[in-house]
Amino acid sequence: MKRTLAAAIIAISLFPISAFADDTSSQGTSSPAAPSTSTSAKPSTSAPATKPSAVATFTRSLTDLLVDPRKMIADKNFAAALAALKVIDKAYPNNADVNNLLGYSSRNLNQYTWAAIYYSKALKIDPKHLGALEYQGVLFLKTNKLASAKANLAKLKSLCGVSCEEYKDLLKEIGTK
Repeated sequence: MKRTLAAAIIAISLFPISAFADDTSSQGTSSPAAPSTSTSAKPSTSAPATKPSAVATFTRSLTDLLVDPRKMIADKNFAAALAALKVIDKAYPNNADVNNLLGYSSRNLNQYTWAAIYYSKALKIDPKHLGALEYQGVLFLKTNKLASAKANLAKLKSLCGVSCEEYKDLLKEIGTK
């Protein structure tokens, strides 16, 4: 019951009421929650001034949305975290943090193929994502790819040095292997 309620709350919070409103304005603008997929050559009439506030709202909203999945992960409830993160990923695709957490949850559920996909996507979006490099390195160890794990360790060293948490954690996981 708690999972269903949490998923419903997350899903509802992802879509502003304006996304469900019928836009009958003469400008023909579309809601930021529902971008136009039209392929016509007609230029958009959206006012550029709406973009910065939409980006600011996006960042704040996404941060707030990740609170519950992060708590689920901390509580080792990876299945619930994965379900919540998939909902968030649909509303906010192409976010490195979301994909990193999807990978982490998948890896902890022994879904290594999916974890690899999510980590790769996170690193494609942000090649310097320290968490994704560390966690992908751990996945490499779990799938007997020691050389790849060491390559991630070297990337971490070049990005943040030997004193950053991600480097230290992956080094500890590699151990003497």
